[in-house]
Amino acid sequence: MQNYIVRMPDRAEMARVLRMMTATEPGAHTMALGAGRKRPHRSKTRPDLLVGALDEGEIRALERDGAEVYEDFALAPMAASAREYWRGPVDPASAAAGRSLTDVLEHIRVVDAWRVTRGAGVTIAVVDTGICGEIAEFPLARRSPIDLPTAFAGDHWNDTQGHGSMCAAIAAAGTTEGGRYDGVAPGATLLAARTTLMATDLFDIYDELVDLKRSGAIGPLVISNSYGLYTCGPTGVPPDHPYLEIVLAAIDEGVPVVFAAGNNHFDVACNHDPSACAPSTIWAINSHDRVISVGTVNRDNSNRDTATPHVNSSRGPGEWAVDLPKPDCVAPTYGEVVWGCGYRIMDWWGTSGACPQVAGLAALLLAANPLLSPASIADMIRGTCRDIGAPATCVGHGLIDCAAAVEMATAVA
Repeated sequence: MQNYIVRMPDRAEMARVLRMMTATEPGAHTMALGAGRKRPHRSKTRPDLLVGALDEGEIRALERDGAEVYEDFALAPMAASAREYWRGPVDPASAAAGRSLTDVLEHIRVVDAWRVTRGAGVTIAVVDTGICGEIAEFPLARRSPIDLPTAFAGDHWNDTQGHGSMCAAIAAAGTTEGGRYDGVAPGATLLAARTTLMATDLFDIYDELVDLKRSGAIGPLVISNSYGLYTCGPTGVPPDHPYLEIVLAAIDEGVPVVFAAGNNHFDVACNHDPSACAPSTIWAINSHDRVISVGTVNRDNSNRDTATPHVNSSRGPGEWAVDLPKPDCVAPTYGEVVWGCGYRIMDWWGTSGACPQVAGLAALLLAANPLLSPASIADMIRGTCRDIGAPATCVGHGLIDCAAAVEMATAVA
C-alpha cells in the first residue's frame, strides 16, 4: 500500500468510501498499512480530500467513480544525503572560521530591530526534521504546547538529524536561559512540526495548522520550510496538487509562508556555471508567487564566488513563478550554528539556513504590526532589501535588512 491524496467527487462518496474501509473487518485496513502508511482520513479543512494508504484495487475503484488521485512524493531538507554539506571540515582560513550566528544577525541588522520587537506574541512553526528539546536555546516557556497529530505525534521535540534544530535556532533561539545564541526572533514561540518530508505528511501538518488558525487556537503564525526538490529539470508535480492547495490555504488564513530557494545550482546538484545567474533551479511550491523564497550569500554578499559553496544557491525565476520571480531575497549563512543538540561550524548553512532568517523577520514584522497580511509582509521584506549589485535571478531584491523592514512595519501600524 502507498499513501495518496484523493479528491472525491462529492461528500456522499467520501462518506461511502470511509464506511467501506471500516465496515467488514475493523482494524484490518490499518493492520495492512505497514510502516509509514497513513490510516485513510478526511482532511479537516478540505472536506473533499481523503489522505492515506490505499491499495491498487481501491485506487482503481475510486478513479472509476470519478475521484482524482494524487501520488505521494518525497522532498528533502535543503541539505540531504550526498548533499550533506555540514559533514566536511572547515578550513581554518575560511570566512566561516571564527564566525557564528551572532555575526550573521549583525550582518542582517537584526540587533537594531530588537529595539522595537523581539517577536513576542508570534509563533514560528518549523516544518523540518524535528527540534532538539535538550538545549538551552529552546526554553520550555517559548515552546508551543501544540502537539500536531501527524506522523511524529508525541515526538516533535526530537531531532535525530540535526537540520531542524539548526533552522529553529536561526529563527528563534534564545540566550535568556543559558543558550549560546539568539535567533532572529528570540521572543517568538516555537512550534515543532517534525515531518517525514513526504507530501502526504506535509499536507497533514498544514491541514492541522490551518484548522488551528481557523478555530482561533493559535494566534499570529509564520511557517518556515527548509526543504524542497533536488532536481535539474521540471519536477512534474501537478500545479493543482493538494499539497500546494493547503499551503495556499495557510496564506489565505493570514500566515506568511517562507521556503528555502534550494541548493541546486552548482556542484551540489546541477553543475551549472557557478558565476552565472541562470538557468532557473527553484522548483514547484518553493517558486510560487505567494510564498517567500530565500536564497543565500556569503560574508561578502555573493553567491557567484567559487571560493565558497554559496554558488549552489538556486537561481530564479522559478518553475511556478508568474508575477513575482524568485528568489525574493537572500540572507547570509556562515560560521557556527546550532546543529541537533550541539553546535557546528560550517562554511555555509545552505538556503536551509537562509529561510529561517526570513521566517524570523516575518515574525518580527507581525509582532510590530499584527494586522499585516502575508502579501504586505513579503512586500516589506523585498522593499527594504539592500542592493548588493547582482542580478535578480541570483539574489532577488537583495540582502534582507531587518531593521529597515521593522521600521517600515511600525510606520504603517
